Amino acid sequence: MVFSLSKAYTDSTFVLFLGTDPGSPAPDFMEMTMYPTQTSLVPVEGPLVATDPLLLEKLLQPCLMLFWGTHTPTPTLLMALTALAAQGHPLRVFDGGNRFNGYFVARMARRFMGSAVKEPIDPHAILNRIRLSRAFTCFQMADLIENTPVSPEPLFILDLLNTFYDESVPLRDTKRLLSITIAHLKRLASTGPVIVGTREPRALVKERWTLLDQLQLAADNAWLLRAPQSTEPVQPRLF
Repeated sequence: MVFSLSKAYTDSTFVLFLGTDPGSPAPDFMEMTMYPTQTSLVPVEGPLVATDPLLLEKLLQPCLMLFWGTHTPTPTLLMALTALAAQGHPLRVFDGGNRFNGYFVARMARRFMGSAVKEPIDPHAILNRIRLSRAFTCFQMADLIENTPVSPEPLFILDLLNTFYDESVPLRDTKRLLSITIAHLKRLASTGPVIVGTREPRALVKERWTLLDQLQLAADNAWLLRAPQSTEPVQPRLF
């Protein structure tokens, strides 16, 4: 069973339309696990996609939302922010992993004629509603967030922890910097939606899991994205 954002039962899983690569022609369905105490859920019949009206409505609420998993959820967030821009919402995007793909956004914009928008749209109009800023170090990202004024406009932060996983910066300093950054994320989320995407640390920097823990605890809503279990039949071994 899959679930949609609404107000009823509290359960833990639903499905989101997620591409593994912004350039991939056919995104995959990915299972998502939500912390059940933070948002109410109600069962629905089909998979919840990134352009689902209920999800888009949730992404317009002023709070701090976190999407994370083994891989960065950037393709999902790009589809969601494109759908919001297609509806006429201006928004801001901070890119911490050089993940923003303008071609992918334009390609998605041309496809939005169903639930997200009712008429064909001009991809240039979509891109003009998106203000993009990039950060290449954790200090740049922290400074960018700290100096951002509060606004009701949605703020998407792609691959936030990518630069914080940099081993050239001592973990003690990174934790302190992230604490300051989170405080400013909460400040921004008091007025407008802040949607953060990130991934788990790689094996070589597993000690930096504590950074992800910090972010999870601070988030008002947190989703774990993971690949669905394979349904392919297992070929029995002959010997």
